[in-house]
Parts: sequence; structure tokens; C-alpha cells
Amino acid sequence: MSGWPALRLCRADCGFGRAFACGGDQILHLHGRDLAELYLTWPLIWRMRRPLMDCASVRIRPGSGWVRIWLGGDDDIALLISLVSVAIKADLATIDTVQPRVGACSLGYSHLAEQFIPQPPPGRGGLPMTPSGNPIEREEHVMREVTDRLLRTFAGRRRPEQVTQAVDAIYRRFDNRPIRDFVPVLVERLAREQLVPDPPG
Repeated sequence: MSGWPALRLCRADCGFGRAFACGGDQILHLHGRDLAELYLTWPLIWRMRRPLMDCASVRIRPGSGWVRIWLGGDDDIALLISLVSVAIKADLATIDTVQPRVGACSLGYSHLAEQFIPQPPPGRGGLPMTPSGNPIEREEHVMREVTDRLLRTFAGRRRPEQVTQAVDAIYRRFDNRPIRDFVPVLVERLAREQLVPDPPG
């Protein structure tokens, strides 16, 4: 990737390893030989969450634009190269924004780079992450409960597809929100308001 015209090799601003910058932003940090962190932006991560979560080598920090990728083999390196192309496009798409676009990577965020001990992903010596420990899976589980509850509430008054379409449309409004704690509650409240049948005229 050092030969890619859009990228410039530099020292990682977290102080741990090397980085590749796109324009003025560092979008890829290489922490040793086995670990990379890539800035994709949180909205893009949220849209890609299912395929990313299916990759055993990928870890997501909810609300952050960074993903952590363990480089254990050729497939992981190929995945990283593909995602770097996506990251470059995402970074260039926001080049005219006023706000800072790239926050600290996981090591910079924790301020513990010098004490960092990488933990391998499931299948590589680590323990599998349970759904209750994964904030994205937990949110999706709660959203399924919200949808089921609304389907029961509006049974006979709204068609099932009307309920699911309303929930999905409202849920997408919150794609860019980094703080996710109250998203399901807000989606359920707004969906209820939208689905209540209009009073007869």
C-alpha cells in the first residue's frame, strides 16, 4: 500500500507503530505485524455491521469510526486491503467537512498504548464473545424485541409489513448517532406514534 497515490506513510499519532494517511488524516494504523486499525467512519461501519461482525478477525468499538483487524493470514490481509479502499473513499467523501473527521484509534483512545496487550479473536486462542457482551448484537436483539412488541400491539390494525417498514425507516434515522443507549426506546416511541390509526373523520 506504500505505493498507493492516495496514501502517505507516517508515524501513528497514537505513538504505537506506523500509519498511512489520506490527505491530512491517518486512516490506517499498523500496530506490530498482527494488528491493524482502520478508520471507516461510524455510519459506514453501521451499514456494514453484519459482514464485519461475521469476520472473526474484525472487532468494532461502538460509536467509534475505527475497526480493529487481526492479521493472521492471507485472507485477513486481503480483507484489510479491500477495506482500505473503502476507507479512502469514505475519507475523501468528507474532505470538505469543517469538523475533525478522524478521532483516536483504540490505542490512542485508551491512553494505554505502552501497556497494550492484544487479545486474539475467537478461534485464535481467545474466548468467544457472547451476544450480551457485543453492543451491536445486543442492540439488534433489543430492536427485534421492539418489532415483535409492536407487531403484537398493532395486530389487526396495521399489516405486519407496515409495522416492520415503519420501524426500519425510523431506525435508519439514527444511523449517524454514536451514542446508541436510547435508540431502541426512541424508535419504539416514534413508531407507536406513527402507527396509531388516524381517528375516523
